[in-house]
Amino acid sequence: MRRRQFLGNSIAASGGLLGLGSRITSHPYQESDEGDNAQTSNKRSRPVFQWSDLQRGFPKTVNPAYRHAPQESLEAWKDQKFGIRIHWGLYCLIGSDASWCLPHSSREFQNTYNTLYEFFNPTDFDADSWMDLFQRAGAKFFTITTKHHEGFCMWPTETIVKSIRRAPHGISFTPNHQPNFQDCLIHYSVMDTPYRKDIVGTLIKAARKRGVGVGLYYSHVDWHDPAFAWDPYNIYYDPNFTQQSDPKRWQTFIDQERKQLRELMTWYGPIDLLSLDIAWPEAAAQDIADLAMMVRKLQPNILMRQRGIGPYGDYYTPEREIPADFSKGHWMVIYPGGEAFSYLPNDVYKPKEWVLESLIDIVAKGGNFQVGYGPMPNGTWPQETVERLSYVGDWLTVNSEAIYATRAWKVYKQGDDIRFTRSKDGRHLYAISLKWPGNRLVLDSVRAVPESPVLMLGIEKPLRWQQLGNSLTIEIPPEVADNKPCKQAFVFKIRKAPA
Repeated sequence: MRRRQFLGNSIAASGGLLGLGSRITSHPYQESDEGDNAQTSNKRSRPVFQWSDLQRGFPKTVNPAYRHAPQESLEAWKDQKFGIRIHWGLYCLIGSDASWCLPHSSREFQNTYNTLYEFFNPTDFDADSWMDLFQRAGAKFFTITTKHHEGFCMWPTETIVKSIRRAPHGISFTPNHQPNFQDCLIHYSVMDTPYRKDIVGTLIKAARKRGVGVGLYYSHVDWHDPAFAWDPYNIYYDPNFTQQSDPKRWQTFIDQERKQLRELMTWYGPIDLLSLDIAWPEAAAQDIADLAMMVRKLQPNILMRQRGIGPYGDYYTPEREIPADFSKGHWMVIYPGGEAFSYLPNDVYKPKEWVLESLIDIVAKGGNFQVGYGPMPNGTWPQETVERLSYVGDWLTVNSEAIYATRAWKVYKQGDDIRFTRSKDGRHLYAISLKWPGNRLVLDSVRAVPESPVLMLGIEKPLRWQQLGNSLTIEIPPEVADNKPCKQAFVFKIRKAPA
């Protein structure tokens, strides 16, 4: 086995590098913690900085000539409901929540991280197997990180950036015990790795064959590129760098993102979602507006997240939180299924029941849901991820019509244990009892069409029911209780009487 391959496999197996241990968790709590008025329930994990200190800006008004995504695209996305959010990159080699290990780290660590591309070699990655898992889970779409904040590209970008590599004679140390690195100009992409294959393109091709929706995540910042030195977390950070101090360098970061987004928007055919993250400085607000308009011209039907582009966006993403009630606009909750959005060795995964109940609660409130998981360094999924997604898929096999292509009803819940959705045509109401209701289910303010059948999804025989004023009582016979159609969350389909 070659030395580089051995080292890469060793890093992947251990999940640690240079004494970092099994994982790195000293990261901001959220995917970016920027935008969407995000709040978290875990106060201990809040970042040590304030985003207002980072001089983030975005357009405040929209060019009158701009057109948002067409209503048909929004409706099709709202029909999908459930998706997978994938964070995958160099960070999987060391057990970090995406590239959030870099802020506040030492230059020595940053140099080590920025050469991890020399070990990234997911030889077991199989895009068709990923699609098998997604379809088994009932996920209708996914979003993959094409470039997180550290700047590493998961597609063969043609852009070039100043970088470093390990010395050709192997891992050695200089007389002052510092690792030996060399400067270089590279793409800083998957094509600079031993793997040398287009991961983004391969996934998109596999998804197209299966009818799975495609979303691409792209960060507006790049902590690796010297042209982004206005960012306090960039390794070349210069607090005096402005448009006026170095206009050529300033234009370089704008051109770099423009070129990369143009590649992503023109190389792979229609893209359903573009999930932008973070933001540019206030002085570049017009440039980011121009970039949003470029994307819209190249992909007229794409849905763009609002982060960094403000009113040019089409949807927003509450992160690591589920809204307490109905929310306005078009929205999708993004929530990691473990402690992190990306792979962590020995991660603490949320229960499979949580994933399903979250999906039901979010859909009842009118939103979409992407649960976040990350593949391992070899390109396969942790067993914990497979088990949780399969559990949701089993439930959706029985109860899919209460989720897909539904819309929120006039109320989203009754008490703590019942959620409601409705068919788009308004003819049917779905009452989802999160717990087994016993021998009867009483629904307040629900009126059924007289003599119409009331069904429990997964049970062929209609159930007996009676209407007393606005209260609907559904009887559940013992034979149904003894042969429950699923393990959790039982759905009652009701032909709703006109209001």
